Amino acid sequence: MHITDILNFYEEVKDDIKSQSTSSVRTKIMISLSEGPKKTKDLRELTGIPASTILHGINELEKQELVIKEGDNFFLSEIGKIMALKLIDTIRASVSLKKLQRLLFNHEIRDIPHDLLMDIGHLSNSQLIEADNIDIFKVHGTHLEIVLDSKKIRGISPIFYPNYPETFKKIIESDIKVELILTSDVLKKTMQSTDSGEKDLKKLIEKGNLTLWTLDKDIKVAFTVTDKFMTMGFFSVNGMYDPTRNLVSNDSDALSWGNRLFEYYCRQADKINFEK
Repeated sequence: MHITDILNFYEEVKDDIKSQSTSSVRTKIMISLSEGPKKTKDLRELTGIPASTILHGINELEKQELVIKEGDNFFLSEIGKIMALKLIDTIRASVSLKKLQRLLFNHEIRDIPHDLLMDIGHLSNSQLIEADNIDIFKVHGTHLEIVLDSKKIRGISPIFYPNYPETFKKIIESDIKVELILTSDVLKKTMQSTDSGEKDLKKLIEKGNLTLWTLDKDIKVAFTVTDKFMTMGFFSVNGMYDPTRNLVSNDSDALSWGNRLFEYYCRQADKINFEK
């Protein structure tokens, strides 16, 4: 769709957008009703808004055919349900962007696919971990704590830490299932990090604890998603990885988002089996 189409669409619906965005009462009513039908007293208890104000807001929403009344209950129309979902998505996206502002400022996002950027609200229950003068290894330490307390690990890494091969070897030997996508440079560095690097990787793959892919692409995002957490780090616009900031979440939506990101890159990667 061309951008001029969007601009033309905006002219058609700008009054509706303004109507929703300028009224916190109507917005809160619609979000509350997204759970299901409610009475006036239910809406009052849920939102903290006086009954008279709620009834005025509902009257406006009824005129727009977004809310329907049956007896003492109010519920969303079919269009109202869709509108409420979009409102919730916009709110969650705004919360995510507010939390991510310091992380994304002057950092690359080009390697996050469009559909996942559209679902950035899935990261609304995330926390930004930052290193400081007291604990300069805070980000790295947090990441290790997460992977060491996991039963399943999926990740993609365009970066190499000297202690990663030994750490992941211990994890895999503990019967934890690990799926890794490494860039070709990181894979090469990993195999060269110990005298038996390639032999160890082959053994772990044959054992069934490790599934390994290589990606011949210079990507600018690093992340890990486990059965409990998702962590993600970014590269600065100067091309260097930023080890001082990392996004962490244990929210189910964030885990789903992280798995989608993994699968996106997995489809582009080549599986490694070390066969001749």
